[in-house]
Amino acid sequence: MRTTISGRFAWAGWFTVGLTLLFTLAGCGGGTASQLVAPNPNGVACANGTVASYLGTSCTQLPAVFQWTSYSCTSAPSSICAALGPNGSNVTIRLDSSGPHTLLVGASGLWNVTAGQSVDVVITGSVYAATTNNNWPHFNNLLGQTGDGTEDNITTVFCSSNCIALQGVSEIPCSNTSPVAYCTDQATIGPYVSQTAKFNATSSGNPYVFTIEIKLDGGIGGTATLHSVGIHLS
Repeated sequence: MRTTISGRFAWAGWFTVGLTLLFTLAGCGGGTASQLVAPNPNGVACANGTVASYLGTSCTQLPAVFQWTSYSCTSAPSSICAALGPNGSNVTIRLDSSGPHTLLVGASGLWNVTAGQSVDVVITGSVYAATTNNNWPHFNNLLGQTGDGTEDNITTVFCSSNCIALQGVSEIPCSNTSPVAYCTDQATIGPYVSQTAKFNATSSGNPYVFTIEIKLDGGIGGTATLHSVGIHLS
């Protein structure tokens, strides 16, 4: 089962992305595409919302300036994506009061899985003015996995020849062989600093495409859990 939302967004005269609207509905995800919204040239600050409310909009969390373009969800069973809501309406994006350059994506146990279940969520957008990309997973005092379950959160900035470190990818995988810090709540971002991707800043005329991917798989006899992941693009 797969649901995909996309559209065509004008970037106030400097960037246009053409995407195809595709829905394959199997009792999940669903919904209609966001209305076309042009970015505010004054730079509206990012605010608390959901993936659905973010789609088709732009916001700033200085120095980063974002445009949010699409959401997709694939799951087994399809009811997991259905619970996340049309266009990700139940997947929150909220400000982190402790992190001035952090957006917390998730804040829900709706995508936690058990044995035989899986879910893969992808959020797509573009960003400019940022130079670093770092993830910080949060598990709400639960274990990120048990048994052969796996959880992975991957933020990719497609910086191409402008990449400096880690090819623009910040990934914190949680499996039964991962560092303990990758599967449990941490008080500081220290354990994840080594996964900080770096790249040269780009301008509004040539923003980088980025994706936020969250994958959970319960394996044959395990579980996978994620409460939210802090996205640091600064």
